[in-house]
Amino acid sequence: MPPKDGESFPLDEVADITVGFVGPMKSEYVEEGIPFLRSQNVKPFRIDLADVKYINDSFHNRLSKSSLRPGDVVVVRTGTPGTAAVIPATLPIANCSDLVVIRPHGNLDPWYLSYFINGAAKGFVSSRLVGAVQQHFNVGSARELKLPNLQLAEQQAIASVLRPLDAKAEANRRTVSILSELLSATWTESFETAESLEWPIYPIGEVASVVGGSTPKTAIRDFWGGTISWATPKDLSRLPSAPLLGTERRITELGLRQISSGLLPKGTVLLSSRAPIGYLAIAEVPVAINQGFIAIIAKERLSNLYLWQWMQAHMEEIKSRANGTTFLEVSKASFRPVLISIPPSGAMQSWTNWAAPQYRLIVEREKESRILARSRDALLPKLLSGELRVREAKSLVEDAV
Repeated sequence: MPPKDGESFPLDEVADITVGFVGPMKSEYVEEGIPFLRSQNVKPFRIDLADVKYINDSFHNRLSKSSLRPGDVVVVRTGTPGTAAVIPATLPIANCSDLVVIRPHGNLDPWYLSYFINGAAKGFVSSRLVGAVQQHFNVGSARELKLPNLQLAEQQAIASVLRPLDAKAEANRRTVSILSELLSATWTESFETAESLEWPIYPIGEVASVVGGSTPKTAIRDFWGGTISWATPKDLSRLPSAPLLGTERRITELGLRQISSGLLPKGTVLLSSRAPIGYLAIAEVPVAINQGFIAIIAKERLSNLYLWQWMQAHMEEIKSRANGTTFLEVSKASFRPVLISIPPSGAMQSWTNWAAPQYRLIVEREKESRILARSRDALLPKLLSGELRVREAKSLVEDAV
């Protein structure tokens, strides 16, 4: 018997639910083949194919239970449990590992379900996590997830309001990716040449200021909750591209006085020097940093954009400087002697003049995407609860996109 109006019902009444392949996979990966999604490929509301793995047709056919098709909803079990996304039409065939796979029936819209799981179901997911060492969200709990009793047309109407925001953000991501690749390619073409072997070479410590950060004493509450951005490597690990537009934590003026680096200016190049090594960013706001960073401020003969691209191209060399007994770290002392070639000032200025507008466009697209995400996250609970009507929300979205 279908639920009455206003009642909720479990997800397994309107969807088939299973789990992706669980087991050793390393020996099955191939260079090209069927995309094989893992937890890191599932972001809130979207599939991210960066660093996707592949399997061959034979292994894919053996894993029919975890085969994916457009319209399936996949949910992360371990890592960031409860993160959900719809398999898009651009991914007609795929497989997966350790994901909850939900195949909606005809009366459940997959996009609505993705928004519901990422939004209203967060509390449900967090209350159902199991595991002592590494918590995960299991299939049994997914089957018990209660959905509001909404007609398919109502579900589709809610999804239709929110999807343009995500579509615009996705278009921004593609633009950012293209521009980032263009910056890298033109830098390589301009500076990684035989001619560069004749350019003067300096230790980075001579052509840039190299500093590290620290953490305020956590016992003193007056250090936290201020207006000053304070970065950890976690902030960099979440960046889709170069600009650091903000940070997860903020400190007060009192807290800033406890940090060895002080307040670093906009344009500072940031390198995560431990846990893990190698995340790079350019600060788009004045920022203080914790001890997991090296901050590099270019002097007159360098531009920050050139320095950032140079560090990207020579990251393996930088990482090779890591040492330590408790954990590996690239220290300031080991980083400063790294040798960097300096092109003629005219060549550097010419490339920087060309690159700066491309980089500014990346910044603007990233800022817009953050605004779009905030708009979606603000509208989502109000639409799901009925507090906001679809027609009213549509007008807000049209203004945003």
